[in-house]
Amino acid sequence: MKEIVPLLCIFGLFCHSLQAVPVGDVSSVRERLQQTGDEPTQSDRNAIDDFWHTAMDMMLLSEESSEIVSIRREIQKQKGTEPLSFYATVYTQIGRDHLQTAFETVDQWVASDSQTLMRRNLMILTAQMQSPLLAEFGLDRLDDPDDVVRYWAVKSVAGRAIRSQLIDPATGDEALTRQILDALLDRVQDESDIEILRAIVTFAAGVDRPAAHEILQAAAQRRAQAYMNWDVADEWFDGALLRMTGQVILEQRPSEARAALGRHFAELLSLVFQRYMADPSPLSDTQRDALVGVIAEVETQVLNRIMDQPTPFIRLIQRGGAGLEREFEAYFGSGAGAGHLASRLGFNYGSTGTGQPVHTPPRLPDPPASE
Repeated sequence: MKEIVPLLCIFGLFCHSLQAVPVGDVSSVRERLQQTGDEPTQSDRNAIDDFWHTAMDMMLLSEESSEIVSIRREIQKQKGTEPLSFYATVYTQIGRDHLQTAFETVDQWVASDSQTLMRRNLMILTAQMQSPLLAEFGLDRLDDPDDVVRYWAVKSVAGRAIRSQLIDPATGDEALTRQILDALLDRVQDESDIEILRAIVTFAAGVDRPAAHEILQAAAQRRAQAYMNWDVADEWFDGALLRMTGQVILEQRPSEARAALGRHFAELLSLVFQRYMADPSPLSDTQRDALVGVIAEVETQVLNRIMDQPTPFIRLIQRGGAGLEREFEAYFGSGAGAGHLASRLGFNYGSTGTGQPVHTPPRLPDPPASE
């Protein structure tokens, strides 16, 4: 790639790779239009296009990470502070074409550290532009093999600002929202990075759509399977997932969809309890403390609200655990009948071969024998 720099200089296209991005014209346009609220003129559009062209050239020809980051931040800055203004919309629309060219160019580079660095920074820039107009770039990279690219791809379609624009009646795009939810549902089945999973479920918890609820259920199923396999790490994520799922349940009216969410919520939480109560326990004190943290978070923020009264779990744990199994069965169900949670939320754990409802949650297998 670097061998093209002299040629570009010969043609006067780019001879200032180590200089700051010139922002005079576009900065003046931005300041003026943010004050007036007017739509950009053709002259304004030309200034924006020139800035994007120069900035992207400089970024692609930069070798130093610090320089790339500086250019990336300048591009983001020139969008302005009013993301829904006429100026910001036109700025992003013009930028979309330049980003498309940049992604295509970098994809043609020989695999190298330079290519990895540039791919990551282009995806970060896309996400930090915080616009649904750029969602296509994130959607195309949700299964990228690079965790960093994949993380920012998810943020570019599921970040807080994106979610707000998608669900706002004035700016919402139902077709794009559905496309994003469908893509994230596919992704959540295979995603291994816990931070990416958190970004996905955080988005889903804030979008009241059936497909969003499916994402929460799929994430809960994956985590439940990890518990069943005694292959659990990052228990903090379960606290976040259960809290967000519980809050969605609390916002819903009684329905089959709410009951389905309730079942997945209860199944995962029951496995958290069972892992904690395993006796003899194969867990370290640190692992058990992490489970207590999950239980405390969910009890305080969800269970007490579902039951309309304080639940007893953390109090019992603090007193040494006596009576914990009895209360577990009372809330999660047993052979004697449905538990308080199932009764309150209207679910069961499936049915028997004869069609009778199952009232007991999945039983955690014994831990694998240590070698």
